[in-house]
Amino acid sequence: MNTAEYFKKNKYIYLSNVVSREDCGQLTDYMFSLHEQGKLVKDEQCPVSDSVYGDPILDGLLEKLCEPLSAQLGIELAPAYTYARIYRPGEILVKHKDRPSCEISGTMTLGFDPGSGIWPIYMGKSDDDVVGSQLEINVGDLVMYHGNELYHWRPEYKGKWQVQVFLHYVDKNGQHAEWAYDKRPELGVDKSAARLVEKPVQQPASAPVTELNSQVITDGVMIRTCDDVFPGAATYHSGFKPEHTFSPEECQRILDLNNKLYPVKSTVGSGESEGTYDPKIRAVDTYNIEYREDTKWIFDKIAAAVGNANAEYYKFDLLGITHALQLLHYKSEENGHYDWHIDCGDGKSATRKLSLSIPLTDRSAYEGGKLEINNNGNIVQAVDEQGSISFFPSYLVHRVSPVTKGERWVIVVWVHGPNRFR
Repeated sequence: MNTAEYFKKNKYIYLSNVVSREDCGQLTDYMFSLHEQGKLVKDEQCPVSDSVYGDPILDGLLEKLCEPLSAQLGIELAPAYTYARIYRPGEILVKHKDRPSCEISGTMTLGFDPGSGIWPIYMGKSDDDVVGSQLEINVGDLVMYHGNELYHWRPEYKGKWQVQVFLHYVDKNGQHAEWAYDKRPELGVDKSAARLVEKPVQQPASAPVTELNSQVITDGVMIRTCDDVFPGAATYHSGFKPEHTFSPEECQRILDLNNKLYPVKSTVGSGESEGTYDPKIRAVDTYNIEYREDTKWIFDKIAAAVGNANAEYYKFDLLGITHALQLLHYKSEENGHYDWHIDCGDGKSATRKLSLSIPLTDRSAYEGGKLEINNNGNIVQAVDEQGSISFFPSYLVHRVSPVTKGERWVIVVWVHGPNRFR
């Protein structure tokens, strides 16, 4: 499915590397300079933040992107207007759809407080959609969406600042064509913006890939290495090397990240049914931990543990972690659980080979919440020691039993391979 087909079907698409980080940094500085000059205003929709409509520099960016975006989306676009904000702490973007001049819209992160996580935007097809699709837009990336059709919103902002620009277009041959230029005589284009975005819009790209350490580590062997053993579940725990587990202090350090991240209700399904919200099957909140400078140590420790376990036991043909880590929060008041399932299937999960579970909560903090695995015909309970790492092939059926008291925090990871199972 190409970009245009995907956009037509899903009503939104994530495009990577549209504007360079250097240019985004300059535009971020530009927004703060406008603020210092008193040229930003408050608006009713986001009264805590600082905004600007139709800025000449940003309108120049809107104009320059019009042709490549038209080619990507398969729609002849006409520019309408730009709007940009410096989002401030405590801001909330209520669920809404946009006016006619925002028929085909884009939102791009220009910069954000490095001590905070990226403030996500949620897209949903109905007003009663409480889950939606969570999108954390990296600097220079662009999410295009049908602004008149999709509901979109943001929860309360936990960071200090985030600079966002909105690029609004209409279909030149559509029902809202009259809203070109937002019914202004012309765009307020400053030609000094022409140096921006010299590169064409690129196809969607994967998240950063953490390569796995594939060296054989001779001591601290997890389990026998006979090739005639069909691999099942196994765990690194406090009896193993500390570099292959997480200390209580490291677990707390990871837990503290949730103060900067934004939860989404977890969904189920794969392929065409991916993204279905069904609390009878799965009731848990998900926080995505992206690969960044301040989270790199978590990815590195997991990669080292996977490399050792795979070399000594599984011997799968692995590529690496190709997505964010999932920080999961099971709560007793919501009967937090995940019924019997496997981690691989059609679509993006087809190449999952190795699943990991890392309990971050001390066992005394909750009751229930057992990770149970059908380990080659035997139902076993995974080790739930805080900071341990349990491994199992992604094709094994498993579940998390209901949390009956307290709350359970855990990281789950799927390691992918290049050629399905090998």
